[in-house]
Amino acid sequence: MTADLPYVTHLAPSHPARPQPGRANNEEADHSESAVLAAYLSHLAAKGHRVLRHRVVTDPELASTDLFDVTAGELVMACHRTHYLALIAALGVLFDCERFFPQPRRVLLLTATPGEAARDLLSHYKVTAVWPKGDAFVRADPAPGESGP
Repeated sequence: MTADLPYVTHLAPSHPARPQPGRANNEEADHSESAVLAAYLSHLAAKGHRVLRHRVVTDPELASTDLFDVTAGELVMACHRTHYLALIAALGVLFDCERFFPQPRRVLLLTATPGEAARDLLSHYKVTAVWPKGDAFVRADPAPGESGP
């Protein structure tokens, strides 16, 4: 890790979403995450949301979140898998990066419908799951009164 302090850098609309710096190339993941991010960005823009594309620059070995929906106050990270280890890794990145944004709600943008166990895990940690369904997006917000950080 460098001695430099972490910081947020904003990305231009032409800057590719994937691959993220420091993450091994995975064509399937890169393609599916880029596609769902582009679709979600268009979806939010069509609803009149102001959305910033960004990277949190820390250690070059670490991935970063993808979008900050200024209008909704949501920090968004795309994840193409819903198995346990992928969700734990994504939660770690969200929890680490949220400190750079003003009290964000955490959102994990998935490429497919998550199973009940994945939705329960995310709800427990107060993370909203979002995934595409046709031309729209479905949200599973955390249950009221759930525990979590």
